[in-house]
Order: sequence, then structure tokens, then C-alpha cells
Amino acid sequence: MLANNPSKTQNVTGQPALTMVLAFMLSITSAAASAQAEQAAQTAPADPLFADSAPLAITLTAPFEQIDDERDKDQEYRGTLTYTGHDGEPVVLDARFEVRGNWRLSKSNCSYSQLWVDLRRGQLPGTLFENQNRLKLVVQCRRQSRYADYIRRELQAYQIFSRLSEFHFDTRELLVTYVDSEEGDSRTHVGFFIEHQNRLADRFAMEEVEANSVSASALNPLQGALVSLFMYFVGNTDFSLIQGPPEEECCHNAKLLASGESYYPVPYDFDASGFVDTSYAPEPLPQFRIRSNRTRLYRGFCVDEAVMSNALARFRSIETEVTDMMAEKRTRGFVEGFFETINDPRDLRRQILEKCR
Repeated sequence: MLANNPSKTQNVTGQPALTMVLAFMLSITSAAASAQAEQAAQTAPADPLFADSAPLAITLTAPFEQIDDERDKDQEYRGTLTYTGHDGEPVVLDARFEVRGNWRLSKSNCSYSQLWVDLRRGQLPGTLFENQNRLKLVVQCRRQSRYADYIRRELQAYQIFSRLSEFHFDTRELLVTYVDSEEGDSRTHVGFFIEHQNRLADRFAMEEVEANSVSASALNPLQGALVSLFMYFVGNTDFSLIQGPPEEECCHNAKLLASGESYYPVPYDFDASGFVDTSYAPEPLPQFRIRSNRTRLYRGFCVDEAVMSNALARFRSIETEVTDMMAEKRTRGFVEGFFETINDPRDLRRQILEKCR
């Protein structure tokens, strides 16, 4: 038999041994890359647009009636973006607008389209928008005041995650005046900008993942646990950290950044969550067996106890700050319910630790 032949045994076992050595070397390289990425995250300065948290007043001029009527993702619309510079004088930047999104793109859900705002690179140096040639604009999708409340709560979700993880999308609150370039009509609503994923990757010297799906074991354990716990916190089941939509890059409502062989998911788009609590949010998928988006369900992957303890500690460290942010009684109660769960060992085990995949 082969096992009794020393020369054959050496050949058979040599390959696994080599594989183990390569795997060990790869793990060292991946750990070093992860450490480098985390160091970059701690030292990367904020871009000018996101260095200030005060609401920014801007004016956008474009054929918005046409944009909201056509809702054509293949169409670009020309216009301008205007804001007041440090010297008190208006700064006018050329802009192109494209509609984006899926659920909010439907006229039955939103009167106004969510937008991409593309700025001309050559005009940006020395302005507030330096390094920001392409931005997501989250638009208040109807006139009623409750839709402004949705915007504010969704912005709060981004801000809370930024307190949990170095790897997050920067945002800037806005007061946006939309001027129709054809009709002359105008409206002013709240909104916010989200930095583009390319800029996020550049700031941390990381790469975007271009695969449709990845292995759960390739996720950075702490970042994966933080995102999963955060999605549980906001009451959002509409996400995936390892699988993208058909023929699109991974993942669903999260972007993957790569450092070595370790992948960092960065979440976005929380309007379907129980925390934001929009009237137009889709119902949870039937397979989740929950009644509404206000019913939490943990969908994270299993990680080492030390990793989960670290992630939970980050949430507990911001409990008072986050709870105090909540001015609305309904939202405050929803947030308090999360902290009650993670601070009760029995509920934590039953609702989260035993639910991991």
C-alpha cells in the first residue's frame, strides 16, 4: 500500500505540508494588511466636505420636473451646484445629475428621485468639494414633514455606525434648494450627501471587491460582527455581506473593501429599517418569519467569542450617547429595546448568539 512506501508517503504528505506553509504565510500577510488598513482608518483625515458636521445649504439647478418624470438611469441631466464660500461669495460648480436607487425610484413610493451628483474634477481643487467628484444625494422623497423625519433618522443611522467602526461612509447634512431650470419653480428640503465608495477605498488605501460573492470566512471578523449587530440594532434584514444582486458586485446594501485577503463590509441604505420606520418600506421577506421591520432578527455569521465581546463592547460604550440623540419617544423606545437585549445575558444568548449562522 502507498502508506507503507516511504518515498510515496513523502510525496503524498509533502503537498499538504506545503499548502499549510502557504496558508500560514498568507494569514500573516492578511493580518499585516488588516493592521495597515486599521492604522490608515485611524489616521485618514476627513475631506473638507465632511470635516464639518453643521448642515450645509446648497442650491441645485437642473430640469428636476423632467428628472422626476422620466426617472431614467441611463440619462444625464446638466445643471449646477451652488454654495456659499468662506468669503461669503457664491461658489458655482458645473454638475450632472443621474437618478439612482430601486425601491425609492418608484413614483408610488417617492415623488422626488434619489440622485447621483457628478462634479467636474477641474473645478474642485480649493473648494469644499475637493476629492468629491461623484456623490450620492439622499433626497427627501415627498413634501410632508414626516419625510424630513425619515431623512434625519437615516442620517442618524450613518452617524451612529461611524461611532462604531473606522470603516464607514462619511456623510454631510444638507438643506437643499432645488431650482427647476426649465420652469423656474423651487422647493427646499433636507437631505444629505454620502461619499462615493471609490473615495472611501482611496482614503484607506484599500481596494473595492469586484466579485459577485465571497466566502463568509474571508470577512474581517470584527467588521462583519459590527455590521451584523448594527443591522440588528436598526432592525434591517434587507442586506447581505457575502452576496450581491445577479450580475452585480457584492454585496446587497453594503460595499466590500479589501485589504490583503481580508474583506471589510461597509453598510449603507437604511430606509427599509425599523429605526428609520418609513411608511413606504417593503415588508420583510417571508422566509424571515417576522411581522414587520420593527421586529429584530439577527442575521450575522458566527465569530469567536472574543470578537463578539469586542463588538458588543463598542455598542455598550455609546449607549448613553445614542439614546440621548433620540428626540422621538417611539424611536427612543426602539433603541432602548436593543440595549436591553445586549445587556441581558439571557436575551443576548437567545436573540443574537444562538441565531448566528
